[in-house]
Amino acid sequence: MFDNIKGYPKGFRVIVNAVCSAATTGLAFGLDPTLAGLDMIKAWKEKLGSYKPLKPVDVAKGPITENVDSGEKVDMLKFPTPRWHEDDGGRYIGTGCLVILQDPDEKWTNFGTYRVCVYDRDTLGIWISPGKHGRLIREKYWSQGRPCPVAITFGQDPVLAKVGSWYEPWGVSEIEIAGWLRNEPVQVVRGQETGLPIPATSELAIEGYIMPPEGESRSEGPFGEWTGYYASGARNEPVVKLRT
Repeated sequence: MFDNIKGYPKGFRVIVNAVCSAATTGLAFGLDPTLAGLDMIKAWKEKLGSYKPLKPVDVAKGPITENVDSGEKVDMLKFPTPRWHEDDGGRYIGTGCLVILQDPDEKWTNFGTYRVCVYDRDTLGIWISPGKHGRLIREKYWSQGRPCPVAITFGQDPVLAKVGSWYEPWGVSEIEIAGWLRNEPVQVVRGQETGLPIPATSELAIEGYIMPPEGESRSEGPFGEWTGYYASGARNEPVVKLRT
């Protein structure tokens, strides 16, 4: 954890690799953190056999609603955002984030983990690989001539970030899987701008719109992946314009 970061206000901190061992992963997923090796694998297989999705529960408020900025007060530049690798195409605040999108036709909500960079106080870049559910959803909005409503959280329950990166069938809402893993429904507050369900205990969340490709676009990428290579190069991508 880094809590004295040059160029940023005191009290703004960054924690990395919070879930990076068998013990911390087991703890996050409701398993005995003292287990190791095959014992941990067996415990995980047993848990998988008990799968029963739990729908999230709407609440009026939570830690995420304690401080809210909107309009001209929105300023992403005040949050510490590292350049993780020397050849990254920008500063990426979204690595283990949660991108929340709702299908405009079927009305189910997708929770995905896609990379997000900061351009300026109210503009973010987002890269969603071809074929991902989030990409298909945003293209539905664009085909209707509309920007795509989006909420993104940074710093949330580690289970949420994990399930956001899983491959689930179309129509499956990952937050219901997270509820099962946590043995209780995830509490969510409805976004003021988009109405999307935002996990109530998240540290930071934004709401805005992914603009259609014929609108504003900026260079995005590359980004150094954990596997040791730079992924997807650099190209112009649509941006996210923030509202809250």
